[in-house]
Amino acid sequence: MNDSRTAFFEKYAAAAMEEQKRYGIPASVTLAQMALESYYGQSALARQDNNYFGIKASKSWLDAGKPWSYHHDDKPNEKFCTFGSALESLEYHSKVLMASRYKACLQYSSDDHYNWIVGIKNGGYATAGNYVSSVESIIKQYGLDRYDKQAIAEARQQGIRIGYMRNVKGGSSISSIPSNPVLLPPEASRYSFPLERTGTMAVTSNYGPRVAPKAGASTNHKGLDLMASYEPILSTEDNGRVISVTSGGKGGTGIHVEYSRVDGTKYQVSYLHLSKVNVNVGDTVMAGQKIGVSGNTGNSTGPHLHFSVKKVTADGNSQHIDPSLYLAEIAVRGNINTKVLYKGTDLTAHHKANMQVGVPQQAANQNALLADLTKSDNPKDWLSYLMSEGDKSMIAGSSDPIATLIGSVFSGLFMMMSQLEMDDENTALAYNNSQSLSNVVSSKGKDSSDIVMERPRTTVDLAKMSQSASAFFEAGMQEGQKQDNAVALK
Repeated sequence: MNDSRTAFFEKYAAAAMEEQKRYGIPASVTLAQMALESYYGQSALARQDNNYFGIKASKSWLDAGKPWSYHHDDKPNEKFCTFGSALESLEYHSKVLMASRYKACLQYSSDDHYNWIVGIKNGGYATAGNYVSSVESIIKQYGLDRYDKQAIAEARQQGIRIGYMRNVKGGSSISSIPSNPVLLPPEASRYSFPLERTGTMAVTSNYGPRVAPKAGASTNHKGLDLMASYEPILSTEDNGRVISVTSGGKGGTGIHVEYSRVDGTKYQVSYLHLSKVNVNVGDTVMAGQKIGVSGNTGNSTGPHLHFSVKKVTADGNSQHIDPSLYLAEIAVRGNINTKVLYKGTDLTAHHKANMQVGVPQQAANQNALLADLTKSDNPKDWLSYLMSEGDKSMIAGSSDPIATLIGSVFSGLFMMMSQLEMDDENTALAYNNSQSLSNVVSSKGKDSSDIVMERPRTTVDLAKMSQSASAFFEAGMQEGQKQDNAVALK
């Protein structure tokens, strides 16, 4: 196998997988198209214009005054887009495939590379008759479909919905496929953004592939660079533990804080390029607490905060995640309305729209119970709901004295209702036995169902039922008092 071609795929695989997460295009298709259109990066169009996908300059591109150049293709001297980098070309390719003429592709999963290629060909991307087989053969020869599976696995681990950029302004006008919201388990904590901002927090360099701002800087950026000129840096959650304070290296002076969640997940947040540190290793920090000051230390082009997040699962697996995903969660949990803007787009908006804080099941059941009670003033409706198996077990198994009291009282009422039902049945039986069915029908001109409906209801012993209810209420009060005393003694 050609080593230079293998190296080509390895060089751009991470970027292709990122585009798969963002737009749902299989990474294998992106890489194979990239290789075919640019002859593995050796074409004049790729070398001179960073155009790795043979994308021609559209009227909107030319009207916007963007750079272009002449190259021979189907016709001599056709106008092609000029990009600032291979990564810029790659991202633009994703946006091209979000156009309406390729909408048929969106019905396919992000690991169905063959149908994506067919859809791309049918949309008019290429004129060559063997385009589908050419792209597919590259995928099979180099096993590029492994990147499709890897991207899906990473997205699942990071909590990212494949194709989340399809309905974001600047990404595509095509609506994304709806999905179930990410349910965040509730936490007893407060939350804060890492900088004191009320309206917007500006990002100067996004997470993921990028053009290095200076020699030695990373081209696969694992954080967000936030605009911050010697400003206070804040802890993002309560009960964070400072796990390290570093100095020197590309990140300069940095603070690394670990925040633990009730489900065993941990988030290790790094604040880099600082000018001052206000905490020590082992300190516990709270949301909004000043832990340092932003600066320009390390490999930096100016004062800013490099903010990165590593997610550690309960089983010990760790991986860097897009910090905008973490900030979106913080915003939802802490009801923070600050926007995280990068080139005019709020990076957290699409994540927040897909999140909601969960409610414990017992609390949800109790809320449903109370809501149901307010829908009717019929005691029988109350009893029917309260004495259903699910809510019966919820009340009976509760350690809450009030719940126990309610259960006792309604048990008494339930017995009253049962007695009413029994008295009704006995009265109806006596009434029906005392008359001939034929006489009733002939005298009233009604059928047998009407006879039961008109039975007398004068045999209910209200005093007896009142006494029964009082006894149950008193028993419930005594049981509630016992549990209150037990709690007080703990």
